[in-house]
Amino acid sequence: MQFKLLIDMDVLDILSKFPSSKRRRLYAHFRKIQSFPANYSEFIEPDDEGRPLDISTFENISIHYWIDDADRHVKILQLVENE
Repeated sequence: MQFKLLIDMDVLDILSKFPSSKRRRLYAHFRKIQSFPANYSEFIEPDDEGRPLDISTFENISIHYWIDDADRHVKILQLVENE
């Protein structure tokens, strides 16, 4: 059973500021994460609550997400632009 992809509203606000071509590339990467979330995790960092978040880098952006195995959700919680 495939994971359901959930995206935080703050992430959507950030995405709305990107050019449409970059948004499309990010959406495609989100779908890849959705299909195989552990395969795209490059490292793990705890969030403010101590929950381990997987981080995938795409172009100059770090995508912070939580794999909720119990509910079969991938929750994209934060985008961070890297320099």
